Amino acid sequence: MTLVSEPVTSEPVTSSPIAFTPTRRRPVHGVTGRGPDLLPLQAGEQYRFSFAMDACVGCHSCEVACAEQNDTPVDQAWRRVGELEGGSFPDTRRFSLSMACNHCVEPTCLSGCPSNAYEKLANGIVAHHPDDCIGCQYCIWNCPYEVPVFNPVNKIVSKCDMCRPRIDEGQSPACVLACPTHAIGVEKVDVAAWRADHAAADAPGLPPSDITLSTTRIARPPDMPADTTAANEHRVRAEDPHWPLVVLTLLTQLSLGTVAATVALEVGGATLARAGGRGLAGPAVGAFLAGLVALTASLLHLGRPSRALKALRNLRTSWLSREVALFSGFSFLSFGYATAWAASSTEGGPSTLVLGLAAVMVGIAGVYASARLYLVPARPVWNSSRTPVAFFATAVSTGPLVALLSLDRSTMRPGWVAAMIVMAAMGTVAQIAVQVRLSWAVRRRTDQQHRGTATLLDGELHGLFRGRLVAAVLGLGLLVAATTVPLGGAASGGRLGAALVVIGVGEAAGRYLFYVSVVPYRMADGFFGSR
Repeated sequence: MTLVSEPVTSEPVTSSPIAFTPTRRRPVHGVTGRGPDLLPLQAGEQYRFSFAMDACVGCHSCEVACAEQNDTPVDQAWRRVGELEGGSFPDTRRFSLSMACNHCVEPTCLSGCPSNAYEKLANGIVAHHPDDCIGCQYCIWNCPYEVPVFNPVNKIVSKCDMCRPRIDEGQSPACVLACPTHAIGVEKVDVAAWRADHAAADAPGLPPSDITLSTTRIARPPDMPADTTAANEHRVRAEDPHWPLVVLTLLTQLSLGTVAATVALEVGGATLARAGGRGLAGPAVGAFLAGLVALTASLLHLGRPSRALKALRNLRTSWLSREVALFSGFSFLSFGYATAWAASSTEGGPSTLVLGLAAVMVGIAGVYASARLYLVPARPVWNSSRTPVAFFATAVSTGPLVALLSLDRSTMRPGWVAAMIVMAAMGTVAQIAVQVRLSWAVRRRTDQQHRGTATLLDGELHGLFRGRLVAAVLGLGLLVAATTVPLGGAASGGRLGAALVVIGVGEAAGRYLFYVSVVPYRMADGFFGSR
């Protein structure tokens, strides 16, 4: 039996189908057939998949062939078949949607990868190099189709490469040959023309193609109901909390806030002595230790922590590379700041101030880079000004309190103590505003991602979300109460300590919610789910 893999077309596009000629190849799922006689690419062209939705019968042969060809684990798939449904009873319709990597014109997996593990080849294939992968999984967050999949065995991600070894030998991808209805094809596309008009890459159950300029051409049935949606749209699940990242983000922000508060106190000459220590050494050392714990915890998020230094390879385009570089610099400078204070007189000196100011500037850049990591179109609820505001508010609400509690406040000018309390209160108010704004936004927006987050916050995460707001309000009340007694006394210290604990618990709850309540774009799944 010979299968001629020619893409089914329901509308004209700027492309050239690949002709097929007989060739010997490895059998795929018991199918024998022809491989592609790849037409030479002209300047500005690349290969891509095509998919004819009305030809697909949802048999999943493409999934099986892909898994067999690439030897993927049973619970992972590089090509997936989802379900779409639309219409009203009795005129309802169901369609299948088979998708793999779209080999995008502007692949965000590539631009976001910190270790340069991705490469867009001259023929348009987006290839992944396993030896360079550190298993950070940031490419999964960046890809609106969630094409890369993490392998818990070898601790790295992997993805479809259009059966590159077969393409290089003039053979068809396994999924193309296995499809019994010729719904899947491979063809050439003029990239410039596709940039100008890529509407054929859009379909129900898929994210907007303009995020990455997906190249997969989808021939939609002309009678597709206008209300067609992914069959799994009703299912919303909480995401992984990513505990190492909860620790990393909270402690780096606390560390920055503590260093910034300490530098502010030094500039203002607010204190000259600390019981049991030298000057401002206490909060400076505390800030360094918090940052050190944060960086250590971040290694636990990597599949290959021993190769963590590779995360610095892509400073040109990856915010993760920049975050690693900036927080490493911040840790070095905060260590120097703490050491300088511990070795200096109680008045400090130019060296402490210079190191402190440098640490603050690098730390601010680091927190900004950290926030930019989450401003990805693939996760709309994260992709908001709320994210950087929340990150910096954590620093402002916690750092000044850590600094105050590390010092003998009886030696400080009351005005400076009050100023630190006001700063912490402002940060707490900002966090309350962020949570209220989030609650409003997810209920106002109509897209499935915001509605999904609203479902989670009103459902299984309801108690924690309300508790997070209560903790912030209670912490704010304790800060106000601390100003009603002598600021250098034990009563004030007790209330400030309680405020830090309550605010800290609220911040931890808020950061946990940040990770678990986001609903990303992804390909359509089955009604009952397959992943």
